[in-house]
Amino acid sequence: MLGSLVNDWWYDAEPAEAGPACAARHLRRQRLLVTSLVGLSYCVDLLVLGLFWRGGAIPGQLPAIYAAWALGHLLVFGSVHALGLGERAANPDLTGLQMSWAIALQIGAMLWAPQIAGYFLGVIFVVFSFGAPRLPLRTALGLWLGTALALGAVLWLFPVMGAMPLQWRNSPWVRTAAAAGFASLLLRCIVLNFRAVSLHTRSLRQAASLAAEAQAARERATRDGLTGALNREGLLPLLHGALDGVRASAAPCCVAMIDIDWFKSINDDLGHLAGDRALRMLVELLHQHLRAGDRLARFGGEEFVLLMPGTCEPDALEVAERLRHLVCRHAWSQVADGLTLTVSIGVAQAHRRDSADDLLARADMALYGAKARGRNRCCVAMPLPD
Repeated sequence: MLGSLVNDWWYDAEPAEAGPACAARHLRRQRLLVTSLVGLSYCVDLLVLGLFWRGGAIPGQLPAIYAAWALGHLLVFGSVHALGLGERAANPDLTGLQMSWAIALQIGAMLWAPQIAGYFLGVIFVVFSFGAPRLPLRTALGLWLGTALALGAVLWLFPVMGAMPLQWRNSPWVRTAAAAGFASLLLRCIVLNFRAVSLHTRSLRQAASLAAEAQAARERATRDGLTGALNREGLLPLLHGALDGVRASAAPCCVAMIDIDWFKSINDDLGHLAGDRALRMLVELLHQHLRAGDRLARFGGEEFVLLMPGTCEPDALEVAERLRHLVCRHAWSQVADGLTLTVSIGVAQAHRRDSADDLLARADMALYGAKARGRNRCCVAMPLPD
């Protein structure tokens, strides 16, 4: 349980359950956990102060007062978080107030025991490492300025702060306290900085995941859900871009309107599931034989549009005939025994005056011409007058 809580704090984990109530409980638990970790840091300080007291470097009242002040911190802020009293504050974690409480304790302890002021100064660095990343920049700078002024006043008034009589420096307890104290300060700063790195790494992973999700959402929005081909929304920007190229550089561009012959009879005789399988198989077959740069989109129930940028009308007609033969010769028995499938195709080449609707309308007219001539054939749209 403790390991899970610490891991949640380390990575600033999201709540496992959804909903505002669960999110509020999760945040309250996180704030209580942070307060508990502050208490753990205080315990380390008390152990170090105990060693200094055992070596005679500080009076016994200092660890007792330090413990009382630390306990007050835990009781005040722990109660506020447990009861949810700070949730309406600008910073519900009350980070600035908690840092101010801890810094005031360190400065007071420096005045009480100036001979070990260096240790308390190190604790202030731990406090800033712990809390500053959670503060707005303006608040963090304000807290830094107040702390710097207070420390400057203390060091100005007591220039020999940190000097320790020889008999205390020779005590093994004092030497142990100094070594253990500064080792603990270094460890706490390292832990907090590694946590900052882990949070940064996690935020990068989340950003990458969100970008991938957004890309997938855009992909889904431009794809036909049944066949995987582009839909209208996916093809129209590509068609507009190709027409811009026609107008700018007279580069050729053609579209082919493809319609499955007698598709209604497949749905009526074999059922809509068989019709769906036929549509998916047709798209898969066409995709396997499209050229690089060609784009296929589903425009209606059984109607598809093939965009062929950089392709003139004779080449587009050749592509359409090749695809028509592939469909006609394909084995459709995977859909239903004895099933045959053919397509009719209308081809139109873009003109500089064409809009997307104009070009598609001419390809559609060519498609109707193919159907009127008996289906399973390709027709080319009438050229526009110059």
